[in-house]
Amino acid sequence: MPRGPRSGRQAEKNRYRSTYLLELARGSSHISSTLGADSRQAAIAEVLCEFGLQYGKDKLPVFRALLAESLEDRDNPDAARAVLSFAQRQTL
Repeated sequence: MPRGPRSGRQAEKNRYRSTYLLELARGSSHISSTLGADSRQAAIAEVLCEFGLQYGKDKLPVFRALLAESLEDRDNPDAARAVLSFAQRQTL
């Protein structure tokens, strides 16, 4: 049976998850450790900026989606929503 678009996207997502495993673990831990909205926003900016510098801005959308999933897995839906809605700053 041929693989459909959904299974292909999932396979690609899993490949990126494996590639960025360390960055996802570190980023979700850093963001989850924040106590307030301001520090959470600063942590999100830091994680995304560092990732963009290391891997390129073109990889940020997939990383952001995976980071949000990682935060959901850590029972932190507010942080996951904040990551998904984070406006890219010109400094990224």
